[in-house]
Amino acid sequence: MPRSRARHSQPQGVSAQWVRRLAAVLFAAAGVALIALANTWRGIEATISGHSIALLTGQTTIAVPARHLMILYKDAAVHSVFVLTTECSVAYLLAAVFICGAPLMLLRALSPWRTLTGVAVAVAILILVNVVRLTAIGTSVSVWGIDPGLEIAHTYFGSVLTVVGTCAAGVAFAAVLIGRRRARPEIG
Repeated sequence: MPRSRARHSQPQGVSAQWVRRLAAVLFAAAGVALIALANTWRGIEATISGHSIALLTGQTTIAVPARHLMILYKDAAVHSVFVLTTECSVAYLLAAVFICGAPLMLLRALSPWRTLTGVAVAVAILILVNVVRLTAIGTSVSVWGIDPGLEIAHTYFGSVLTVVGTCAAGVAFAAVLIGRRRARPEIG
């Protein structure tokens, strides 16, 4: 039997199996927690987006995480109020990444480090793209007003960002999992 096959057919150590199982349980638990705490996650997204809108526009933006609100001011007056709905959040997409990553952690053919890295990269991309999307919507409304700012940013730009960001997260996840592996030197 060739050496590369012999390495993969050897039984895995008990400690390695235990670590993989624990990681799979933690991934699944993180996914379930994101589903259960989706409202809290939306509050976090509102807070981060509110800060980034204020940085870009120079206008006061107040986030109310408990109500999933962002209040945009123009000078001293309230310009607009946004409610982040369930559809505005990536909580369920993040939950799906964690839950789908759980069984992948159990596959001996995949490195647990690659699986962990793939999940981390996908999660980071999804969060970043959603914050950019929410920031673009708020900034667009601040600059152009509700009409046409909301329609341009939410309907068109936001939709494109959501699709592109979700695809980018999936491609990055897959690229990390199946990416080119360094050849290991043969011993013997």
